[in-house]
Amino acid sequence: MRRTTVEPVHDDFPNVYAQTFHVRYDECGPDRAVRAAVHLRLFQEIAFAHSGAVGFPLAWYEEHRLFWVVRRLRLIVHARAQYGDALTYTTRIVGARRILARRVSTARRVRDETAVATGVTDWVFTHDGAAPARINQSLATAFPAMARPVAPRPLDEPEVPADVVSRALRVRAGDLDGMGHVNNPVYLDLLDDAVVRAGGHHVVAAHPRTYNLQFAAGARADDALRDRAWREGDRWHYRLEHADGRLVAHGRLVAGEMPPDP
Repeated sequence: MRRTTVEPVHDDFPNVYAQTFHVRYDECGPDRAVRAAVHLRLFQEIAFAHSGAVGFPLAWYEEHRLFWVVRRLRLIVHARAQYGDALTYTTRIVGARRILARRVSTARRVRDETAVATGVTDWVFTHDGAAPARINQSLATAFPAMARPVAPRPLDEPEVPADVVSRALRVRAGDLDGMGHVNNPVYLDLLDDAVVRAGGHHVVAAHPRTYNLQFAAGARADDALRDRAWREGDRWHYRLEHADGRLVAHGRLVAGEMPPDP
């Protein structure tokens, strides 16, 4: 999406940040609606911009070899957005715990203030995108909301039914981010693709719908992976792993706006 404006936002959470973007044609699927992964890309983009706005741009992280990586994502796509729509994306930190910071991000259509998407993302602070690191005190000072404690919310990993067939795939160069890892929105596209292949096209196209994803390990260029999706009641489960069985990510997709897990 093309950036158009940067807007200050003020409420009970300090340091709220927002930008407005216009939906591009290549961000829409065959149904002409914005893909879920696009919302995650923009949530990540404004998180990086937010950090830079308070004095911690990408150059600071690169100099100190400290990086945030996503561990857990909950995304609700409330309503359809399409080519040309102006959407305002807002992000804020709502709490932290040692190595983890939680962001809540939203997208609203400008013309009618309709809520389009909401994301809750747990970011883990790391050395070089690998070993967990305690959150830098200067960062905690810049984001006062980090003083609010939050607890990790792991996503249960279901057992894969024996009759579910997996698909082999390889990481493409275009899937990688600046650290050489597969970029998180790619996983959301893979989940959607696997659910469609398994017969869940109607769920991927539903408004609203709720995604839950947990990331266990990174993947790099040309890694051999396999994934599978299967239905259990009203839920679609997803598992992505290395060829040797090591888990990369797992998640689920449900039609409707589902309440948070206990």
